[in-house]
Amino acid sequence: MIKRLVLLVVMLLVSIPVFAQTVDTAWVRRYNGPADTTDEAYAVAVDGSGNVYVTGKSWGSGTDYDYATIKYKPDGDTVWVRRYNGLADSTDEAYAVAVDSSGNVYVTGYSEGTGTNYDYATIKYYPNGDTAWVRRYDGPLNNVDEAMDIAIDDSNNVYVTGYSVGSGTGYDYATIKYKPNGDTAWARRYNGPGNSVDAAHAIIVDDSGNVYVTGESFGSGTDYDYATIKYKPDGDTAWVRRYNGPDNVGDVASAIVLDSSESTIQMEILPGCEDTTDPLTVTIELRI
Repeated sequence: MIKRLVLLVVMLLVSIPVFAQTVDTAWVRRYNGPADTTDEAYAVAVDGSGNVYVTGKSWGSGTDYDYATIKYKPDGDTVWVRRYNGLADSTDEAYAVAVDSSGNVYVTGYSEGTGTNYDYATIKYYPNGDTAWVRRYDGPLNNVDEAMDIAIDDSNNVYVTGYSVGSGTGYDYATIKYKPNGDTAWARRYNGPGNSVDAAHAIIVDDSGNVYVTGESFGSGTDYDYATIKYKPDGDTAWVRRYNGPDNVGDVASAIVLDSSESTIQMEILPGCEDTTDPLTVTIELRI
């Protein structure tokens, strides 16, 4: 068996000097929803042609918050705006957006269901803005399920992760793979050793279809730890790695990337979660 070296590079961001640069503004675009009140964007993506996609939440007319997703041309002109009001005419908030090589657009977040509390709600839009499909995920207890990130592989399979209330397990990671037509390929849940809060914040997929998720997971006497999982393409767990920082307090991973050789994983901590006053870099080597 060939072993590869995986480096988990953890950036504990507390205070980073900012150097002033002169940047020319190409354009600024603002979006005001139909209710003339709160509109908040949470995520942005750019396709290979330079089109820009933005998603978030926007107060609707009698519908509470709705998903609001916008496609802009490279020059900033609006191509289309699409809103999504879920089943309950209540809160719908999109947190992540991705675009595939064909220009199809994918958004995910959470949406109030009918008797199901918050559910994952994942939408695929065609390049012209028409809806291809909407898929909702309600966990085992009809309780809170909130998707936080989305990724697309080279075959246009869709991967979503976040957190979901389990049966006697608090919040669990909940990661779903959808086929390009929206059918569910698999769903996997992770309950950490603390049997408490486990919340995934980021997901990425490599060229071979392996899936990596990371976030925060309550440990056994260690408070919150990083918990990073590698799933094989069929959804089987390849490995789980946990990281507990030196102060044995909150460690929350918020982002994950792979390097060009797909042998290095980099993660970033949420500011203020680690009890430290100095910038710190931690490197963990895992052989798989």
